Amino acid sequence: MPRKPALDKFKGVLFDSLDEIETLSPAERQQLKRYRFCFTESLENPAVSDRELRDFLMEEFGISQTQAYVDISNVRILLGNVRNAGKEWVRYLVTEELKEAIKEAKAAGPKKLMERIVAIDKLAKYHRLDKEDAVEMPWDEIIPQPIEPTTDPRVIGGKPLENKEEEIRKLYEKYKGEIEIEDIDYEVVKDGKA
Repeated sequence: MPRKPALDKFKGVLFDSLDEIETLSPAERQQLKRYRFCFTESLENPAVSDRELRDFLMEEFGISQTQAYVDISNVRILLGNVRNAGKEWVRYLVTEELKEAIKEAKAAGPKKLMERIVAIDKLAKYHRLDKEDAVEMPWDEIIPQPIEPTTDPRVIGGKPLENKEEEIRKLYEKYKGEIEIEDIDYEVVKDGKA
């Protein structure tokens, strides 16, 4: 994910003591507090949704919904997506549950094992653990193709006109007669009355 230039000032001081940071304005200090809150909340609870995180930010710091989403996006840019760690946590959880289910099934019988395995399988599929993780596109490394505007029709396989000005004049003469302009009367409207 490309880094926003405005975030560069936070990169070096993100985890420094607020008392030692002299380069940030009071508004930027508040912003830094929100970023830290967002990151630690995501670390403590990897399964927290963006909506819940947004609500936490709005409640704790009294910011708008839009600002909360901007902050979440900025934290993802600065520190990466903790949700990927969350997916690893769910993988661990599914594995541990399966181990426990097998252990209990040995004691209780195969019927209980199958019920539990079906539930664990649904949890795994809900978190898309059966699918490969999407490869993130390096958008900041993609260089757009340079485009140079031209009026030369040969670029697209056309033939150039022998006398462009003459062709333009002929087309103008052909179509200028079809344009009719008609003046109409109008009334001035004041306060919704004619």
